[in-house]
Amino acid sequence: MSEPPAPGGDLGLGAFLAWLHAGEVPASVDRWFGDWLRSVGLARDPKAAEIADFLDTAVSWGTLAAFSSFRGRGKGADAALVNYAAAVRRPRDLIQMWRGADADFAARIHAYGASEDPSGDAAALDRIAADSPDEEVRLLARLVRHGVPPWHAPAVRKRAALSGEDWLARWLPMQARRPPLWLRVAEPRNAAVVRDMLAADGLRAVLQDGAALAMIGATPVFRSRAWREGRVEIQDLASQRVGEAAPAGPGQLVWDACAGSGGKTLHLWARLEGRGAVHASDASPSRLKELRKRLARVDGKNVRVWPWNGAAPVALPPEVAARRGFDMVLVDAPCSGSGTWRRRPDARLRSVASAIPRWASQQRALLDAAATTVRPGGALVYATCSAWVEENEDVVAAFLGAHPGWSGERSGLVGAPDLDADTLFVATLRRGVVGAGLVALAGPQVGSGPVHHSNRSSSSSTKGSARTR
Repeated sequence: MSEPPAPGGDLGLGAFLAWLHAGEVPASVDRWFGDWLRSVGLARDPKAAEIADFLDTAVSWGTLAAFSSFRGRGKGADAALVNYAAAVRRPRDLIQMWRGADADFAARIHAYGASEDPSGDAAALDRIAADSPDEEVRLLARLVRHGVPPWHAPAVRKRAALSGEDWLARWLPMQARRPPLWLRVAEPRNAAVVRDMLAADGLRAVLQDGAALAMIGATPVFRSRAWREGRVEIQDLASQRVGEAAPAGPGQLVWDACAGSGGKTLHLWARLEGRGAVHASDASPSRLKELRKRLARVDGKNVRVWPWNGAAPVALPPEVAARRGFDMVLVDAPCSGSGTWRRRPDARLRSVASAIPRWASQQRALLDAAATTVRPGGALVYATCSAWVEENEDVVAAFLGAHPGWSGERSGLVGAPDLDADTLFVATLRRGVVGAGLVALAGPQVGSGPVHHSNRSSSSSTKGSARTR
């Protein structure tokens, strides 16, 4: 068995360095990790889980660890922070620093992951965040302290201005802590029964808010009887909140326009209770293939799956055209992914301020196209897994400004910091109804508070569980 070279023989650090050298901006850790394990003969080794935990922790806390290395000995934290932010303006700058990681860097990562601060740098940043007379420096200190790269400051500042200081004070500390693996129970009234079925297979779950299950410890859900029988679906709690916010019900014709691998599609299908139909589309053949597999497992016969690239005109199926459009359309738009940093910490490396306008432009185009398929009086639900205002509230405002025949019913963030989950945005828009504007979703949300769990589950490395769709 070959092992990657690493200072002091640390396999976690070796994996971290191997990942960093896999590209200028490395691929998703979840996509890369399985191939790397097989390449070094560790795919079935018990150490694999520990290595995965280190990778998650290293990316989550790497911004702080790199600051500690940058500051060095004897330098004032205030000046070092300003110089560090100037040196780390884009992902490749931080990645280049990480490529010099050594045993000391790994030790700091382990310490931060255990809520320890041996160098005192976290405490120094807390002091700057509280006492600096410069508002920008205070924000930079808070970001670096909680593992958020400095280049995200403009987007964070805009979100804080809209959602408030209390929101930011609760949201930032959660970004370095992975949420649990959440399950949605297919029949909520049987949630306790399903929990006991999981327990019979040696899996521990906590029942929250009536039907959502948070997994604790090792979670090979795919091997359980509850999974095989279609009684549970892997779906983040924030994603479940989006599905619940969608005004879908029995007898409706619904379109999930950006379905991904189908987490929300299956949720909408369950809400129809066997009456009506769900249409599901995506631009990715591989995601549609995964969706079809998931539908086969639950015998989802009244779901129609077809490709859509987001740009081509939509030809309404005959039964939909007879109603003059869908009763409800969900656009779970591609986005920066800033709301999934807790579950996919490396996503913060693939998002920069200059890219947000491009995401917003694509999101507006998707909404414009999907809106043409909604019947008069029908609903258009817009969702993202981004926390940023430019991709959420600004996109909704632009849509309503360009479509005077539409009104907003409700909108807001769901998930973290009110729930131990991802952070998602959802807005419900209505065609042909005159409204007084958007009604904000108020928190805290039901089921709030942390759930104690292991840092990474054996199931969470799969695309279907790591994403919220």
